[in-house]
Amino acid sequence: MATRKMFALGAAALTAFSLTACGGSDETGTGGGYDASQPVPGSTEGSHDASAEEIKAALQQDAWWYPAQFVDCEADGTDPAGCNGPSTDGVYNAIPAELATETWRICAVLPHVKDPYWVAADYGLVTEAERLGIELNVYEAGGYTELANQLNQIDDCVAAGAQAVIIGAISFDGLDAKVKQLRQDGILVIDGLNGISDEGVDARAVLAWTEMGGAVGDYLAERGGSEQVAWFPGPAGAGWAEDATSGIQDAVAGSGIKILDPKYGDTDKNVQLRLVEDTVQANPDVTVIAGTAVTAEAAATADIGDKVILADYMIPSTFDLIESGDVTCGVSDQPVIQARMTIDMAVRLLEGIPLDDDMKRAFPAPVRVCGPAAGDAENIADFIPETTFAPEGWSPRFSVAP
Repeated sequence: MATRKMFALGAAALTAFSLTACGGSDETGTGGGYDASQPVPGSTEGSHDASAEEIKAALQQDAWWYPAQFVDCEADGTDPAGCNGPSTDGVYNAIPAELATETWRICAVLPHVKDPYWVAADYGLVTEAERLGIELNVYEAGGYTELANQLNQIDDCVAAGAQAVIIGAISFDGLDAKVKQLRQDGILVIDGLNGISDEGVDARAVLAWTEMGGAVGDYLAERGGSEQVAWFPGPAGAGWAEDATSGIQDAVAGSGIKILDPKYGDTDKNVQLRLVEDTVQANPDVTVIAGTAVTAEAAATADIGDKVILADYMIPSTFDLIESGDVTCGVSDQPVIQARMTIDMAVRLLEGIPLDDDMKRAFPAPVRVCGPAAGDAENIADFIPETTFAPEGWSPRFSVAP
């Protein structure tokens, strides 16, 4: 399990690492405008302890940067399945747009765009594709039950000429055979946001969901007491939901916190509302409802009495509920930043720009956001919405043409 480190503004300064890329296939890497004898321009900018204002300014730059964590997929102690291992704090430095010397063709396949989380991911993909001047096609499968559809969509985008595929995986290990096929055919594969088991993936922008669940568990352990927690991690079989469950269980081990058996279900509000109501009715001693952002919203509107409500990721409504005190805390994995990373990774790989120290996995450090219901733990003023939410009024876009 990766070391849990909550990114906090004003933390001690740490060495900045640059992400430069791991080299794509011979068929696609051209070298282009990249001079291997020189550092990537802008690769030493930024710091892990940057202020909110510094980060906001950095995200407006061409060669943007963001406080991040890195995992060496080849290191001892790292599980090659999903590249899950100890992380190192640093700074993700995107390449300047001038290093994108061709109109590369990239596609991204997502589970769905029916909630603001994946709408935010779509926004990050589109924003970065426009910055780097590449062609992007986005596919959405229709939900976490639609693995077969996602596999077919990957075939469709490759048949249309994609040189790299970004996969927001419906299943942690259900795409392994497809990844192997893509790599055999010389197509680059980027693991984005959800996690893929196959170790042949070229690069990963995937936050460790053990840390997301762990951040919720850490908050509960810090509160102390003997809470009984109803836990709703998301769809069964989704790697991120399983990892979040491991994270919260590990974080509360040895404390007085009791996590009830997980209740898995699709991230649909009606599905989550039924799960919450049924679980509370069957377990009247439950004091905490914890789970997905959709779970938190459903719980906040349900007739379940006075419960602490926690979310292990955030959508705009989660933030509003935290601000109002109806939800106590949420955790952000910054899907906009992760999505931007996937496009940047794909382009640099296609350009033949190598990954620094062969660290193929990078992700923004999780941010815990607590509102007035958290008392002294409140920190909502430090949150940067631009990392997590699409702009108000944004509708998903499924193509970018330079």
